[in-house]
Amino acid sequence: MTPASGLVCFDLDGTLVDPWLGVRNCLEKTCRVFQLKMPDEPTLRGWIGFGMRESLASLEGLEDPARLEAALDFYWERYREDGVFEHELYPGIFHLLHRLKRQGHRIYIVSSKPSLFARRIAYQFDLNLIFDDIFGSSLKGQWQPKTAVLAGLARQGTIWPGGVFIGDRGDDMAAARDHGLESVGAGWGYGSHEELQAAGAAHIFDTVHRLDAWLRGRFPQPERFDAFSRSE
Repeated sequence: MTPASGLVCFDLDGTLVDPWLGVRNCLEKTCRVFQLKMPDEPTLRGWIGFGMRESLASLEGLEDPARLEAALDFYWERYREDGVFEHELYPGIFHLLHRLKRQGHRIYIVSSKPSLFARRIAYQFDLNLIFDDIFGSSLKGQWQPKTAVLAGLARQGTIWPGGVFIGDRGDDMAAARDHGLESVGAGWGYGSHEELQAAGAAHIFDTVHRLDAWLRGRFPQPERFDAFSRSE
C-alpha cells in the first residue's frame, strides 16, 4: 500500500443499500407462518442494522428457544430465496465507490448482516470487486456491536486509526470513535440525526451527493487505478 492510500469502511444496510422491502417481506412471511403479530413500521425500522435473532426474540410467541430458532431459520431461508433480491442501491453510491477504488484506497464493508448475504448483495449490484473485503456476522451467532467487530479487524491489522467509517447508526459512530476512525453519519439511512450525534458523529450528510463532495476533499488523491485492476 502506498502512503497516499486511505482507509474507508462502510456499513451496508441503510448506508449503501436500502433493505426495507427485503426485510419487511421476509418478516411478513415469517409472522404469517408462525402466527405472530407483525411489528409496526417504526419498530421494524428500529431493527435494521442490528441482529435479527435478538429482534425476533422480542416478539410475543417466540419465547421458547426452539421456536425462536425455527422462526430464525425460516426467516433466513426466505431471505436467501427472495429477500436479498429486494434491496435497492442508493443513488450515487456506485459512482462514489468506483472513484474511491480508482484512487487506490482500502475499502471495506463492515455489516451486522450475515457475511453470506452481505457478499451476495454486493455481487448483485456489481460491487464485489470494489471492496478489498466484506465483513459480516455469522448466520446463527449472536449480534456483536460494531466496535467488537472492528476490534478484531484492528488486531489483525486490517484497519488502523486515521481512516473513515461511514454508517447510519449510532453503533457505527461509537465503533469508529473507539478505534480512531473519523465517524461519518449517513443521514439518509435508518438512524436519526439525534442517534448519530449522541454517539459522536463527526459529520452527518443527508445525501450521497453531499457525502461524495466531502470525500473528494477528505481524499484528494488523483485516480491511479482502473476500477477493477486491484481485484482481478
